[in-house]
Amino acid sequence: ASHHIGTTRMGNNEKHGVVNSDCKVFGIENFFIAGSSVFPTSGYANPLLTSIALALRLCDHLKLIVK
Repeated sequence: ASHHIGTTRMGNNEKHGVVNSDCKVFGIENFFIAGSSVFPTSGYANPLLTSIALALRLCDHLKLIVK
């Protein structure tokens, strides 16, 4: 009921979202957002587990670009 979903929506480009599929904010270097705010839609279930999975995926991505 009170989940902030869709406020930094994930999209393919700046016209359709704030972040790309790697959770990187369009147009800003080294700025990533992981959380339910990047979800394009919501459902009836709590988004916590999906948010955690998204954060872990972002961690794996950041490990690759930091090396």
